[in-house]
Amino acid sequence: MKTARVVLVAALSAIGLSACGTAHNGSTPFVASTNCAVSVTNVDYAGCDLAHHDLKGLDLSSDNFRRANLSYANLDGANLQGADLRGAVTRGTLTNASTVCENATYGPCTETDLRGV
Repeated sequence: MKTARVVLVAALSAIGLSACGTAHNGSTPFVASTNCAVSVTNVDYAGCDLAHHDLKGLDLSSDNFRRANLSYANLDGANLQGADLRGAVTRGTLTNASTVCENATYGPCTETDLRGV
């Protein structure tokens, strides 16, 4: 009889836990990049300090800039199409009419305090 109780309790516990569902964080976890060198082959600048960098005209499409510091960086004519800029610091970032912004997530394309040309 004792075994039957243990099995019954275990079965009911499993049902109760499955009703709660699984914990799921809607956004992907943040992992800082270990390589912050600006280059054609580097696509991961997460958490990098790129303040005051000259990124003029670079193809940065689909690159990861999550939580990167882009303060006062020059993005004139840069291609940010599809770039992930969630949490990036963009104060004073320089952009112009030739900066490509389609599908860029957050960042300089949507900020109101930019220095434009």
